Amino acid sequence: MKKILLLIILFMTSLSVMSCTTKPNMDYCIEGAIKGVYKCTKTWSTMFDTTVSLTLYLDKTERYDVEIVFDDVEALLNQYHQYFDKYNEYDGVNNVYTINENNTGETIVDQKLFDALTYVLMNERTIKIGNTALFNIALNPVLKVWHDARENPQCTSVFGQDTCPVPPASVFEENYNINPDDIILNADTLSVSFAKPNMSIDLGGFGKGYASEVATDYLDLAGYSYILNAGNSNVKAGGVNPNNNDGFYYIVLLEPTFESYSSAYYVTLKIPEKVSIVTSGNYQRYFIGAQDRLYYNHIIDPRTYMPSGDLENATAVSVLHEDGGMADIYSTAVYLMGYTEGLAFVEATEGLEAIWYLADGSVEYSSGFDEYIYQLSN
Repeated sequence: MKKILLLIILFMTSLSVMSCTTKPNMDYCIEGAIKGVYKCTKTWSTMFDTTVSLTLYLDKTERYDVEIVFDDVEALLNQYHQYFDKYNEYDGVNNVYTINENNTGETIVDQKLFDALTYVLMNERTIKIGNTALFNIALNPVLKVWHDARENPQCTSVFGQDTCPVPPASVFEENYNINPDDIILNADTLSVSFAKPNMSIDLGGFGKGYASEVATDYLDLAGYSYILNAGNSNVKAGGVNPNNNDGFYYIVLLEPTFESYSSAYYVTLKIPEKVSIVTSGNYQRYFIGAQDRLYYNHIIDPRTYMPSGDLENATAVSVLHEDGGMADIYSTAVYLMGYTEGLAFVEATEGLEAIWYLADGSVEYSSGFDEYIYQLSN
C-alpha cells in the first residue's frame, strides 16, 4: 500500500509526539488474564454503518498513551469512512458521493482515495466467472435499485424484519453501464471519470477491509498487539498476544441467523498475528418480498442483477487472508460462487482459506483452514 501510505503519514507524526505512561488510562483499560498485561478498548459507532472497536494488548514492558493511539486510529478510519461514503458529502472532501454526482465529468480526488480505487480495480479483475467480475465497484446502478427497494415507503417492519415490494422484472432488463473497465483513473491529475453515461461506483463491500488494513498498518508499524473489529463480519489481529501464553487470539464466529440478534457461535478460531477474517452472508441485510414472501439479501450477483439466492444452501462464508482489503473482496466473490465452486477457488488461491456455514447447520472448510480451528461447536 503506497509505501504503507507514506509510513502512515510519518507514523502519525511520531505518534502525535508520543508520550509514555507508567500505567494505562483505566478509563479504557482493564487488567488482563496474565499479570502485568492490560486490555485497552475503545468503540466507535459513527463509521461504516457499523460498530468499530479496537483492543490493544499491552504488556509490562510497554506503557503507551492509549488515548493518542485511539485518536490516531479514529482519525484514519473516519477519513476513509468519508472517502468511501456514497450517500453524503463532506466539506473539503471529494469522495464517492462527489464522483457519482459528477458522473459526466472528471473529479479530482486525494491521493489516498485514488490509491484505494486503483487497488480495488486491479484486484477485482482477477476474480471472474467467464467475463464477469464477481466483485464489481461499478455495479452501483443495480445496487441502487435494491437499496431503493429496501427504503421503499411501502415497506413494513415486524419484529425487526422488513417486508418490501420487490422491484419489477422489467427493471433488470435495462442495459446498465456497469463495466469496471469504463472507470477512468488518471494518475497524473488524480482524476476519476466514466467512459459511459449513468455510471456510478460503490465501495461498500471493500471499504471496511481496506480502511482496517490502513489502520492496522499503523498499529503494526508501532509494534502493537491488537484486535480491530470493524463489525462482527470484519476482524483483524496483529502482534503476538501477551494475554495468552501461546500468543494467539481466540475469536468466535457467530451462527448466522435471520433473527435480529444471536450470541450463539459455531466455531472458535485460534488466530496468529497478521490475519484478517471477513464474513459475507445472506442473513446480514435483507427484506422479505411483499409479493412472494421470499428473502432478498444485500449481496447482488452481477451476472443476474438479483440477490445471491440459494447458492447451494450456503448461509455464510468467512475467509482468512493477510490483507484485509483482499479479504473483503474475496468474501463477496467466494460467497457468490457457491460452496463447490468457491471451495475449488479457495484451494487454488495462495494465502486464502475459508469456512462455510450451510443452511442445514453443517460446516465445511478448506483444507488449510483446520489449523485455525480451536473448537467447532456443532
